[in-house]
Amino acid sequence: MINNICMCNKLFFLFLIICILSISTNTAQNSKKAQLQSQKSNIEKDIEATSKLIKETQKNSKKTTEQIKLLDNQVKNYESLISKINTEMALLDREIYNKKESIAKLKTELNILREQYSRMIYFAYLTRKPANRLVYLFSSHSIMIAWRRMNYFKEYSIIRKAQAAKIKEMSSVIEASLIELEEIRNEKSKLKSSQVKHKQELNLQKSEKDKIIKDLKKQEASLRSELKEKQKEASEIQRKIQAIIEAEIAASKKKTNVVNAGNISANKTKVNEYQMTPEETRISNTFAGNKGKMPWPVAQGTITDKFGEHPHPVLPDIKIKNNGIDISSPSGSNARAIYEGNVSAVISAPNGTSMIMIRHGEYLSVYSNINQVFVKKGENVTAKQNIGSVYKNDEGATILHFEIWKEKEPQNPESWISR
Repeated sequence: MINNICMCNKLFFLFLIICILSISTNTAQNSKKAQLQSQKSNIEKDIEATSKLIKETQKNSKKTTEQIKLLDNQVKNYESLISKINTEMALLDREIYNKKESIAKLKTELNILREQYSRMIYFAYLTRKPANRLVYLFSSHSIMIAWRRMNYFKEYSIIRKAQAAKIKEMSSVIEASLIELEEIRNEKSKLKSSQVKHKQELNLQKSEKDKIIKDLKKQEASLRSELKEKQKEASEIQRKIQAIIEAEIAASKKKTNVVNAGNISANKTKVNEYQMTPEETRISNTFAGNKGKMPWPVAQGTITDKFGEHPHPVLPDIKIKNNGIDISSPSGSNARAIYEGNVSAVISAPNGTSMIMIRHGEYLSVYSNINQVFVKKGENVTAKQNIGSVYKNDEGATILHFEIWKEKEPQNPESWISR
C-alpha cells in the first residue's frame, strides 16, 4: 500500500511536469505564430492595396511598364505570403506532434493512476469490516508497521479522495488537449485551403504579367524612345538636386552660429559639408536616430521601383539606375514630409511637375512628380504634413519619386521608412 501511494504521488508530479512543459512549448509556439500572423497581415494589406492600384492602371486600355511593376510586386507579395503560410503550417505540424506526444504520455499515466486506484478500492473492500482490519493489523511483522497501518486506515479516505481528484483532473486535461488538437488540425486545414487559393492567384498574376510583357515587346522602339526621354528628365532633376546641395553647402559657410556635430571631425570644419546651427544639429541627430521608423511619404502605396541599379522590366539589355524609390499610390494621394525640417527648394521638373526638397540638418528628403505644391521655400514643416499632391500621368498611374540624401550621398529610402 505504501508503494501504491508513493507511486501515485510520483505519477501526479510527472503529470504536473508534463503540463508545465506543454505550457512552455505552447507559449513559444504561440509567440512564433503571432509574429507570422502579423507578417501575413502586413502582406495581405500590401496585396489589397496593390490590387486597387492594378485596377486603376487597367482602366487605361494601353499596356504599360507600370502595370508590369505592379504585377511583379503582387507576385512577390503572394510568394512571400505562401512562404509564411508554409512556415506556419510547419509550426502547426510540430504543435500537433507535440500535442499527440503529450496526450499519449498523459493517457499512460492516467491508466497507471486508475490501476492504482482500483487496487486501493479493492483493499478498501477487503478491510471494510472491523474484523478484517484487525487481522490486517495483527499480521504486521512489527509494532512499527502495525502502527503505520493503523494511521493509513485513518488517512485512507482522504488519500482515496485525493487520488480520485487527481484522476479527474488528469482526465480533464486530456479532454481539453484533445479539443485543442482538433482546433489545431482545423486551423491547419484552413491554412491549406488559403494556400491553394493564393497559389491559384499567384499563377494568374504571373500569367497576366507575362502577357503584358509579350505585348510591350512588340512596341520595343516606342518603349526605348520613352525610356530615353524619361532618363533625360531624371538626369536633369539629379543635376538640379546636386546644384541645390552645392549652393546650400556654400551658403552654410557664411553662418556664424555653427556647432560641432556629426559632420565635424577633430573640431575642424570640413570644407565640403553643410554647416549646421544648433537647431539644425538637433534635427539632424534625431533624424538619424529615427532610421527605419520614418513614416511613408504617402499615406498609402506600394514600391514599384527600388533604389539602385536594376534591369528594365521589358528591355533586358537596359539597366535603370534609381537614386531613390518610386511609390505607386491611389489616385488623389498627397506627398507628405517624413520628418520635421525646412523647405530648401521648390523647383519645376522638365515634365511640367514640381520637386520639393526638405532639409533635415545634414539630411535631405526629395519629393518629385508633384502636381500641386502646398508649401514654399523657407517654410518649416512637420512630420506627416501634406506638402503637395502627387501627379497622375496619362497612363492612369499616380507615382511619387522619393529620395533621401546625406550631404551629397543618396541613401536607400527603404532603410529609413517603416514597414
